[in-house]
Amino acid sequence: MTATLPPQLQSLISNYGDMGVFIAMFLESSIIPIPSEVVIVAASAVGISMTSIVIFGSLGATLGAMVGYAIGRYVGLPVILRFGKYILITPQRLEKADVFAQKYGAWGVLLGRLIPIIPFKVFSIASGITRIPFVPFVVCTLVGVVPRMYLLGLFGVFLMKFTKLCLILVVVAAIFYTVFLVFRKLTTQK
Repeated sequence: MTATLPPQLQSLISNYGDMGVFIAMFLESSIIPIPSEVVIVAASAVGISMTSIVIFGSLGATLGAMVGYAIGRYVGLPVILRFGKYILITPQRLEKADVFAQKYGAWGVLLGRLIPIIPFKVFSIASGITRIPFVPFVVCTLVGVVPRMYLLGLFGVFLMKFTKLCLILVVVAAIFYTVFLVFRKLTTQK
């Protein structure tokens, strides 16, 4: 498992342990396009304890989200739209996150943190742009990332113990997801 990670990420987590998880999650949540799933699964795969993953991953993600919030609030939308593509923030992603944030406020932040495939930084920047109150933003971010860190850490442990079964489950999930996307595309075209 760890052989497929970018060497810098593997080295960061292996060499710095808890602080490596903290730094990687901070960077992922603020500006660097690293999937949080890769960071946390890798951390559990290299033997970082579940407690450390939850504590340091959650703190790093929350502090990184605060930086993303500040970017959205103080740097502004024009700069994000111009340079966001370099950190995987497209206008479409930002618009969807903005609509969601406006509709649900801080509760939307909590939901966004629980959904594994949405990058933290998109919700954080959209929250800053839409001026969701800062304290509820931070609280909902922290509350949302704790279960996410725990579940991803468990998945990493499970992956290392049952690699074959996990590969089968991933393939089955990918097939179901592909069928879902095709079905959704076909039903929206009518």
